[in-house]
Order: sequence, then structure tokens, then C-alpha cells
Amino acid sequence: MRLVLAEHSGFCFGVQKAIEKAIEEMEKSKKFNKNIFALGPLIHNKQVVDDLQSRGLVISETIDEIENGSVIIRSHGVPKQIYKDIENKSLHLVDTTCPFVKRIQKIVDQYHKDNYNIVIIGSASHPEVVGINGWCDHEGYVIQSLDEIEKIVTDKPLCVVSQTTMPTPLFQKIVSALKERHDNMKVFNTICLATQDRQDAALELSQQVDAMIVIGGRHSSNTQKLVELCKRILPEDTYAIEQSLDLNQYNLSKYSLIGVTAGASTPNYIIKEVMQKIENTYRKTIQIAIDGPAGAGKSTIAKKLAKELNFLYIDTGAMYRAITYKLLINHIEVTAHKELVDLLTSTNIRFEKGDILLDGNVVTHKIRSPEVTDNVSKVSAIKEVRMTLLKIQQEIASKNNVVMDGRDIGTRVLPKADLKVFLTASVEERANRRYQELKTDPSFNLSLRTIKNSIEQRDYEDENRELDPLVPANDAILIDTTKMSINEVVEKIKENL
Repeated sequence: MRLVLAEHSGFCFGVQKAIEKAIEEMEKSKKFNKNIFALGPLIHNKQVVDDLQSRGLVISETIDEIENGSVIIRSHGVPKQIYKDIENKSLHLVDTTCPFVKRIQKIVDQYHKDNYNIVIIGSASHPEVVGINGWCDHEGYVIQSLDEIEKIVTDKPLCVVSQTTMPTPLFQKIVSALKERHDNMKVFNTICLATQDRQDAALELSQQVDAMIVIGGRHSSNTQKLVELCKRILPEDTYAIEQSLDLNQYNLSKYSLIGVTAGASTPNYIIKEVMQKIENTYRKTIQIAIDGPAGAGKSTIAKKLAKELNFLYIDTGAMYRAITYKLLINHIEVTAHKELVDLLTSTNIRFEKGDILLDGNVVTHKIRSPEVTDNVSKVSAIKEVRMTLLKIQQEIASKNNVVMDGRDIGTRVLPKADLKVFLTASVEERANRRYQELKTDPSFNLSLRTIKNSIEQRDYEDENRELDPLVPANDAILIDTTKMSINEVVEKIKENL
């Protein structure tokens, strides 16, 4: 089973800012021993609201219940009158209304003053719409279907706005129908851009997977819209949940590829918990092994492939280079067995945000120096080095979906990999690629011919070493990348997955 997270999912800008502001104000209130209230749940996510309440936030449904302290206006916004009530009661106002909602309120307020009839496309019971309607004295027409257009009977000009979470196609259909009945009309597409991106990404992903998991509060409008969109494509295979515990009621074992998306009020930690639970419950890690000589494009292609598949990328060649670099800076000869073993036992290598860290220090560029390149073959041929890194690489692959590249991945490190790929290219092409890569370094002064000679020497050493020589695995697919683009190679590999 493989999981794919939608490109746009989870917390939006407005929700994130609302929570941050609320926590900041709660800390202040605690410091000065003052009460702090929220007019209704701050966001539509029970887990987040419960956490805020445990820190001291009090949820109040009406302003009448609050006598003193601070009042947080939630991200959905409130009617205009609430601001006056807060001022009249001398309460401290903390306004976390989403900026996109605030814009709608200003539009409605202005056009209502200009004697327009306000039309709000959205759900009449949703807090955001209730709040928006409160900026035109609750006189707006609230509709969310074509059938409801008939109730708009007026000679006044119309000002049309939308709830921020409405699907764009529905908004456009209603506006088109309104234009057929009303000549004098101002239309503002106030659908949140983040909402649109989230919906587009969910719809696109649902067409590529076997099932969709939609994470979000049951009262969250934008989450329910995501569910509706996904069910258009996967009516029987879309699952709406609030948290990882909700997965217990479903059996997902029949799916090979599952998409995951989340509403705007869903924090990242809940998304991670859900994905982790699925992986732990239905774990069968997928391993992709990519081998080939220097300059064949292994690292570039493996990185891109891993990103597209949402897999962990492991550059084993970089691990050998890191060991080589450490030997060089400590002036240890490869023949110094005791010093080498001591060095290995005290070495920590890890990958983080696209960088390789050696003993806590980023060495991503340092390990690509000509001196490291000239010595890495000798170091990688040392049994103790290979055995140490082999264990680390196999352990990582046993716990993660991985794309791993190197020179003996398919034959030695991951002999049971789900897919094995052997990349190659002409020595001239590989030399030119390495030359283009290195020449950006101001200290670089090698000729193309020198690099070509170095690659040929490296090929000879790799192919003729006694321990794990560079050869294609018997079941590997062979790809000559000489005249292929990176995207073409990646797509070729994905075709075989």
C-alpha cells in the first residue's frame, strides 16, 4: 500500500493565524489572571478546540454570557452588531476573522449602504454566512442551489458574494442563472484561493488513486466540500474522518494506492497521525533500487522520483562520500584498519531536508569535491565500511517506502526490492554532466578531459572490485539516459512500478 498526500491540504493561512493569535492572547490573559472567551468554537476542529479549552479558553455562544475579560472573534467572523456589543461592555476585543472573510464583510457593508440587495451564495446556517449577513442587517438573500434563485424578487441592483468554501463550478452556475434574471448586478468571487487550490488538488488526486481519506471536522464546511468532490470520482471509496481513531471502523487492506487530503481546520499533526496509523496497520514498504555508474543521473532522477511518489530518498553514494570526506579531513589512510574502525563507530550520518549531515554538520557540497571523488571508490571497497553502511541502509528501507540509489542497491543492499533500475549513459555524456555540475564552484579548475578520465577510472574500479562490483541485477530494467530528459527517465521508471 502507498499513501499520497494532496499537494494542498490542511491548515489554511486564516486558521493558522487565528490559532496563533488565540494562543498568544491566552498566554497574556493567564499572566494577568484575566478570563478569555471565544464566541463559538474558534475553528471547526474538535481536537484543536478541546486543546485550546484545556489551556483555559472558554467557549461562549453569545456575548450576553460574557461580563469581563477578552473576547476572541473566531475565524468565521461575526455580525457587525457584535462589535458594538463588545465595545458597549468594555471587553477586550481579539479579532481573528479570516482576512478573506473580512473582505466579504466590507463589500457587503458598503453595498448595503449603497442600497443594493445582497445575495450570499452559501449555507444559511454556516457561522461565516451568518456573520456576513449580519453586515447587511440580516436582509441578504442566502442561496446555495439553482432552485433557490426564484426567491430573489427585487427591483434593486444586486451585490453577489460567496461563502469562502463554496465550490467554484456551483458558484459560476448560480451567477450565470442570476444574470439571466437580473441586469444590474455586481458579482464578487470571494471563494478563498486556498480553498480552491485544496479542492482542485483533492479532485485531481482522487482520479489517480484507489481510495481517498478526507480528514477534518464533521462541522467543517470546507471539509464536507472535499468529501463531496472526492465522492464524485470515488463514491464508494471515499472515507471522511476526524482523527486516526476513526480509521478503526474501516478495512483499507484492499487498496494499493490511497490519497489523503484534509480540510482547512486540520492541523498537520493529525494528518501525520492518520498517515502513520495507516502505514503501521497496512505496512508493506515499497523499495525502489536505482544503480548505475557515475554521471548516469542516479541522484537527480531518484530525488525527483521520490518526491513524486512521496517516498524517502536515500543517496547511498553520498553516505560513502561522507565517510571518505571524514577520512580525508582526519588524515586517516584507508589502510589504517584500527583508526578506520574507530572512525566508523563514532560516525553519525543522516539525511535532513535534502541535505546530508555528517556528525551533525551539513556536508552536502563538501563531499562532491574532486579529492573525495578520487578516493571514494577505494573507501567504498573496504569491507568494514560497506558492512556498516549496509546495515544502516537496510534498516531505513525496512521502515519506509524508499527510493535508494547507489552502485549495489539491487544486487546487495535491497536484493528483494519491488523495482530495480540500472541507469547508464555514454562516458562522454556522463563526463559532460559532471563538468556542468562542478563548474559552478569558483574553485573548480578541472578540464572536461580530466573528468572523463576520472570517470573511466572510477568505472574500472567499481566494475572490478572484489566486494559487490557494479553490475546490473538480473531482474533490473536497463535505461540508457544519454538522450533522455530527466522527466522522460522518471516516467519510464514509473511505468514499470
